[in-house]
Amino acid sequence: MVTITLLSSWLLSITMIPMLCHRFMPVKQVGSGESYDTKWYRRYRRALLSLLRHRTLTLTGTLGIFVLAMVGFGFVPNIFFPPSDRPLITAELELPVGTSIERTEDVAVELERFIRDSLMVNGNRPDGITNWATFVGEGAPQYSLVYARELDRAEYAFMLINLSSFDLLETTIERLEQFTFDNLPDAVTKFASPPLGPPVKAPIEVRISGRDPNVMFSIVDEVKRKLASIPGTRNIDDDWGRRTKKLLVNINESRARRTGVSSRDIAVSLQTAFSGFETTQYREGDKVIPVMMRSVAADRSDLGKIESLNIYAQATGLTVPLKQVADVEVVWQPSRILRRDRLKTVTVQADVAGGVTAFAVNAQLVPWLQEQSGAWDLGYRYEIGGEAEESRQSQASIMVKMPIMALIIILLLVGQFNSLRRPLIILCTIPLGLVGVVFGLLVARSYYGFMTMLGVFALAGIVINNAIVLLDRIRIEIDENGLDPARAVIEAAQRRLRPILLTTATTVGGLLPLWWGGGPMWATMAIAIIFGLLFATALTLGLVPVLYSLFFRVSFKQFRW
Repeated sequence: MVTITLLSSWLLSITMIPMLCHRFMPVKQVGSGESYDTKWYRRYRRALLSLLRHRTLTLTGTLGIFVLAMVGFGFVPNIFFPPSDRPLITAELELPVGTSIERTEDVAVELERFIRDSLMVNGNRPDGITNWATFVGEGAPQYSLVYARELDRAEYAFMLINLSSFDLLETTIERLEQFTFDNLPDAVTKFASPPLGPPVKAPIEVRISGRDPNVMFSIVDEVKRKLASIPGTRNIDDDWGRRTKKLLVNINESRARRTGVSSRDIAVSLQTAFSGFETTQYREGDKVIPVMMRSVAADRSDLGKIESLNIYAQATGLTVPLKQVADVEVVWQPSRILRRDRLKTVTVQADVAGGVTAFAVNAQLVPWLQEQSGAWDLGYRYEIGGEAEESRQSQASIMVKMPIMALIIILLLVGQFNSLRRPLIILCTIPLGLVGVVFGLLVARSYYGFMTMLGVFALAGIVINNAIVLLDRIRIEIDENGLDPARAVIEAAQRRLRPILLTTATTVGGLLPLWWGGGPMWATMAIAIIFGLLFATALTLGLVPVLYSLFFRVSFKQFRW
């Protein structure tokens, strides 16, 4: 869109603008051009000559300002994408694996009752929760492009809660978290504002991969303790869930072979007893209803009866008790086992409190992980996920094209100026925009994120344009007007002062509505361009002539205007 708009603007500038100027701006007599002897131009000329006569000090000061800005960049919060500014809360409730959907519904109803009694808008409470929607056993429909729907499972519930005002978001979340902590101890709950960027399960994620779950969970426990010691972290958990009670059936192969029972016979009999075995299907209209054979609930919950369960041997047609061919024991095991790249992987997840960023937490966590991982057994490793991984992948997809972009820009500049020194001067001015970006983000108390990075790229194009305009005018003054290089530099700077300032002012004015009303995602991009352009314009009007005089060996020690 921006490319097409710029091409259309260029086409209009070489066709419609000359026609309109001919119609509405009659040509003045020769010699009545613009005067550069006004108070404003005299001040700019004196300042520029002072910079040109002290080039070493000018370049050193500019470099110092740039270094200071890079140091200040460390104080700018780093947020991949901010939370939404909509008065909306998403709530996720997850009970232990194996929980029935009826129990999940009861927990959701209990939370709804608290919302209705204590938080919902009514005659005595003008502000609060206006309405909500609950989805038990599944996620919500795709209400947003960035929403990642969870897989359907009985122990999961999802809620969308609308508020009367965005200002109530933090206090409402605190009250909901306090209620679930006091009244729903078996539920893992997460209340948050929906993100504006790509879906991330949790801002902080550490993936521990290995082969032995016991060794892995000893590492996981250490990571959890470290996360708990970092201020601003909360809801620390892992994606394997809490350990659940399971029946472990250890088949005695020798006894099973003597009785003619195979492992498959035992598996089918246990499935029939616990989950049920489909024996046939019943048709009712256009519906097919499976008919399941399963043991009664009393037989499935009594360990003694489970051991006496008859195993049917398909080869002989005889039955033997389970106790005769296998030993049954109760063990605690992970509720689910997840793999990544074919390795068992536990993901430790954590949320961050308000005012704390995921990048600030990772800045403390990653050095500790690097130190601790040296003592881990061979075959165990960690990876950082969450916001850090999403940010890294998003930036990498753009950075991989940066060399192509830089090559195209350099080729265009070299082709336009038929020179290497002038493109080098222009490239030296690009980093100057970062000085204003850092200053603006600190003053506006904003953050650096994905949209800020896009703003910096757009800013680079504007800075390049200003430098091109100034250098091209210096060439015109020398080649076409016959001025000596020193006078040509001053004359070109004066002639291009007003157009460059007008371009900067109109760009800043056009971005002010995006800063004031663009919301948390677009405001940071507008701030980066506005402040970066202001600083880059001031530095360009002074530094580009200095660099030109340095690269082309133009002396101003004896120059007088």
